[in-house]
Amino acid sequence: MAANVGKEGIPAEGATTQTVTGGSKPLHRFLRGEPKTVGIVLILMGSCLFMFGIPPKMDTLESSSDIYSSFWLGILYFTCGVLYILAEREPTKKIVTASLALSIISILGSIFAAFDFIKAMVVISQNHYYRLYSTYSPDNHTELEPVVEQHYLSAYSLEAVFLFHSLTGAVILITMTVFARMALRSSRTQAVVVMRNLPSAE
Repeated sequence: MAANVGKEGIPAEGATTQTVTGGSKPLHRFLRGEPKTVGIVLILMGSCLFMFGIPPKMDTLESSSDIYSSFWLGILYFTCGVLYILAEREPTKKIVTASLALSIISILGSIFAAFDFIKAMVVISQNHYYRLYSTYSPDNHTELEPVVEQHYLSAYSLEAVFLFHSLTGAVILITMTVFARMALRSSRTQAVVVMRNLPSAE
């Protein structure tokens, strides 16, 4: 569509032609958000969420991996990142619309996952507190206590990292949603000029 803008031709007599003023330039407002850079960041975040979600799944502690929060959130971030990179290379209305739709879904997913990560942190801290203070006695204290302590601390820290990623991703996605919405709204308000060629007098 953009390639045809500005080209002049001789239409047939009586034909009706439509010219969209401004071409596809309003979609380039989406590029102000640096979608390629943001896409690379989201791909890295999504890959980290997916890979770091594997160890907790193999753990016996209750965590957010029980409902695969880090896995599906990582997939959403990765897909959004790919769409943003494609939008940078070829900013068409379909790609920007798809980016907007997936961004909204990912924002909702980030909020849901953030609550799940917070819940997992609370459960881990409660289990740690119960095990440390409710069942502690000098008789059952073993040399494994520091190892178990480190285990709980590592699981809690990993959930905190997941929470940070989800909140950071939500902020990034909200920003990109605003840019995408502005670009699509501008493209809808473009003036469509309809020109009808009058038959030539012979």
